[in-house]
Order: sequence, then C-alpha cells, then structure tokens
Amino acid sequence: MSPMLLALAWLAVAPAVRATGPAPAIVIRHVTVIDATGAPAKPDRDVVIRGGRIASVDSAGVAAPSRDVQLIDATGKFLIPGLWDMHGHLTDATEAAFPLLVMNGVTGMRDLGGDLARIDRWRAEIAKGERLGPRIVRCGPFVDGIKPGVPHRLTVTSPEQARHAVDSLQTLGVDFIKVHNQLPRDAFFALLERARARGLPVAVHLPAGVSSAEASDSGAASLEHIETLVESALYRTGATAKTFEQALAENSGAAGDSLFARFARNGTTYVPTLVAYYRGFALWSDKPGAASRRIPAFRKFIEMTGAMHRAGVRILTGSDFTEFGVGILPGADLHQELAFLVEAGFTPLEAIQAATVKCAEFLRMSDSLGTIEPGKVADLVLLDGDPLDNINCTRLVNSVVLRGRVVPVAAARARIVSGEARAPAAR
Repeated sequence: MSPMLLALAWLAVAPAVRATGPAPAIVIRHVTVIDATGAPAKPDRDVVIRGGRIASVDSAGVAAPSRDVQLIDATGKFLIPGLWDMHGHLTDATEAAFPLLVMNGVTGMRDLGGDLARIDRWRAEIAKGERLGPRIVRCGPFVDGIKPGVPHRLTVTSPEQARHAVDSLQTLGVDFIKVHNQLPRDAFFALLERARARGLPVAVHLPAGVSSAEASDSGAASLEHIETLVESALYRTGATAKTFEQALAENSGAAGDSLFARFARNGTTYVPTLVAYYRGFALWSDKPGAASRRIPAFRKFIEMTGAMHRAGVRILTGSDFTEFGVGILPGADLHQELAFLVEAGFTPLEAIQAATVKCAEFLRMSDSLGTIEPGKVADLVLLDGDPLDNINCTRLVNSVVLRGRVVPVAAARARIVSGEARAPAAR
C-alpha cells in the first residue's frame, strides 16, 4: 500500500474522527437485515440507533423518526454486524492500518503481539473519539523462547520464568496471552497451567516439540494458523511424520477427524489465517517451483478447515496482517478469508458468523456485540450486495456504523476516485 493511497484513505474518512459529541440518532430505512443469529434475512426493515446502540429492528415504517434523526435510505442494501479480524499485528502495520480496517467493515480486532504501550495509546484515542479505529483486544508482548534481536518478546526458558511471565502480564492488564514457536516444551505447559489458574486465555502459535492435541488438552483458548497442524505432525515430541505429505495425512481422513473431534470436545477455537498462508507462502515465495508445491498444500489446508468446521470446532476469521509490503492488506484480506471459508464448505451465513457472533462469543462480548439485535452496540456494515447470495459481496461496503457513528465509505471511495481527496503537499 503506497503512502499516497494511505493518505487519501485517511483524508476520505477523517470527518468521522472529528465528531466527538454524543452519537446522533440514526434510522437505516428499508434495509435487509442479516442479523448473524442464524435467522433468515429480514427484508425491508428499519433499524433505529440511539446513543450508539441498536434501539429497534422493525418492519419498515413502524418507527416514526423525529426531525433530529439522521436518515439513511438503504433500499436494496444489506446490513450485517461489524466484522472482526481475530489475528493482526498493529505495531508492525502502524496506525496506517486503522482507516483501511474501518473502510472494509472491520470494527473489532484481536492484536496478537506487539508494543503494549503503543497499542494502549491508540486504544485510548479510539475510545475517546480522537482517532477512528476498531475496538482492540490485545495481548502485548509475545511469550517466546530465545530469539536474539526479535522485538516485543518476553523471553522464557524455564517453567518458573513462564509462571512469572503470566503474573507479570496479568499485572499489566493484558486481555490474553500469546505464546510463540520457540517457547520450550516444559515452559509451555507451566504457562498454560498458570494462565488457567489466573483466568487468562492463551492464544497458541504452536511451539516446536508440542503437538496440537497436547495444546488443546492443556486448555489453549485458540490455536493459530492452519499450517501449524503440519508443524505439529513434523516437530512434536515423538513425531513419526518425516515428510510434508505424511504430516498432511496425519491431519486428514479418520486421523484428522479424531483430532478435530478432540478440539471440539475441549472447546479449542481455531483461527486458520488461510489468507496469510496463501499470500505469504503459497504465492510470494522466491524459491523456484515453490508455488507449484504450495498451492496443492493450500488446497489441503482448505479441506482441513472444512473438516474442523464439520467436526464442530469453532473457526474464527483472521488475516495475520502485519507490516505493509508483505502481501496481506489490512481489512481487505479479511474478505478473502471469508471467501476461503465458503470454499471450505461454510455457508455464506456461517462465514459471516465466523467474523461476527462467533468472535463475540469467544471474547465473552456477546451481550453487547456480534449480532443485530436491540440493546447491542451499533457496530454495523451496510453492503451494496447480498452476501448470502455471494460471500464476495461483503467487499461491497457502502457505509460502516462504528459505535453509532456513520462512516460513509462509498462516498469516501468516490472522493478518492474523483480526486477530491488529495494527500497533503510535501513540506
């Protein structure tokens, strides 16, 4: 993403940042509501928003709006809950990611490791209305083994250090803990035990030497990245798989079904970040012939994701966006993840739920987020096409309602295309 385009995107949506008073009353009229509860789409509804929350969802014409209400004619349009990206890295992407996330309908995200102080500063600015951005759930620094020169890490080499890391992170007020792939095996199990005792969820980028089954049995809240299933088969203690194909076989067929049933019994959530493997590994390798080998592997990863879904494993959407230039675009590629889920066998509604209500349930926020129902926070996405007919219509964002404020995305795009939104001149 070029700096020029980022500047244009920010200028286009900047007016929404400056509105810091009480959220206005809004009526979205004649819209088809896809509320993500699992109910069929509800055509020709009026959605009333007051004080940043959904006040009512009624048949069109039931509500009699007063003169001080902002009216949005949504005839022919579709309303879904705000989307969540459950695996991203804001520290690497920088604040440049915020307008792109919002303009793509991402109203919430889980930050999977970075500079806690910086993220908390951004989070406070968003909460106060000084910055436009999604709500953020964050873990702060990774808990990892020895990686010289790699930033934002708590280096842990023993069980005692692992327990101390949990205590320290809880004192800092993190929402969850993220472990990475060089954490020693004994330290991993000590950390999971301490985190359970402290009531802190743990997101697991699987450490070498630990199997995905062991991580699930030990209480991992979520397993991250579809390719770690193969890494588990290849590198776990006592591994018998010697090749990539053998590792795939260990996670396919009856063996895969047994593993995925185990995840479901344990309540382990999976965030496959399929788009990250697709963009960052299958397509972007500079090794000769890599794509011809990795694309078929990616097809297998799609199949494994579908098998997990059929086994009852909760699957959530995540893109693993990071610094610009590595192939994954914040916001936009969450829609590609939705498309991959449908390719894996999800219905379009199930894919939308993986980015909305299922995220809210996982984060224990379903009392206020995740569906379009009275009393819920007004984080909403207005679409110009029917995503239940074609999941790619989630890309057709007309407007976003973020905490009860309208971000006119289509109008912003029009300003960019017409040249009305211009980057500031160099000084």
